[in-house]
Amino acid sequence: MNAKEANKISIITYLDQLGIRPSKVKAGYCFYYSPYREESTPSFKVSPSKNLWVDFGDGNAGGTLIDLVLKMNPSYTVPDAIREIASVCGSSFFLHQPAIPRPESSEETATGIKIIKTKPLGSNRAISDYLQSRRILLDTAKEFCCEVYYRIGDNRYFGLGNPHENGWAIRNKYWKGCTAQGVSTYCNNSADLCLFEGIFDLLSYREMRKGDHYREDFMVLNSLANLQGFYSKINKYSRVNLFLDRDKAGKEAARKLMDSLPHCRDQSELFHPHKDLNEYWMSRENLGVKR
Repeated sequence: MNAKEANKISIITYLDQLGIRPSKVKAGYCFYYSPYREESTPSFKVSPSKNLWVDFGDGNAGGTLIDLVLKMNPSYTVPDAIREIASVCGSSFFLHQPAIPRPESSEETATGIKIIKTKPLGSNRAISDYLQSRRILLDTAKEFCCEVYYRIGDNRYFGLGNPHENGWAIRNKYWKGCTAQGVSTYCNNSADLCLFEGIFDLLSYREMRKGDHYREDFMVLNSLANLQGFYSKINKYSRVNLFLDRDKAGKEAARKLMDSLPHCRDQSELFHPHKDLNEYWMSRENLGVKR
């Protein structure tokens, strides 16, 4: 398969093979939650007729299927991306107009992911390699996550899962989703709270604080959309350190929290100029205690 052939494969088909479904279909376009970054509102648009994508939440980034695979896998070269497309979609070229998947309502999303089983981390090499690619040690992740095996329709998948009050947040190299919306809380009977958007931000924080005996309580929103219902719980703490993303949505959420709860402190300068804590941690030269 060459680049021209790879870009003929439908972006919708590629995403569908990864278990990624559109949030809505409007005027012949499919709208998704971005497959390569966290967001609370679907701003990733695919044109089935032109077979092109644009991510309005990422400065109107967009392009072909190869461009998308490179976005989803920043370390890939173009040949790597072509091999990835061939691996996911096979050797068939989807030259015809793809069938547009039916958009999933919140109810369908909640029941569309069926958990088959969960296992402690360490037995699935692909999940362990995924953690390593994000520079997270297995022993660090074991405290907060496990291997989750699940089904969407007739297809079976696996990923890294962190539990929350309504189910599971799940992610792997190609996909992220949840069985239902919910916030993950990890209590250590502390008066201080650290608030994160995603599980990899928390895991990066724990890596940075290795050897530190002081333990705060932790809360992972899994989505900024879950924040509103947790103001009262956040307000119970004496001090709240905010490690939300440095994008527009994360900065706005931090501002609203600090306006409403004066004991909240924005700690995002710690990972400036990076978008989030995990991106910052991945940029470090060496693992170890970082304060």
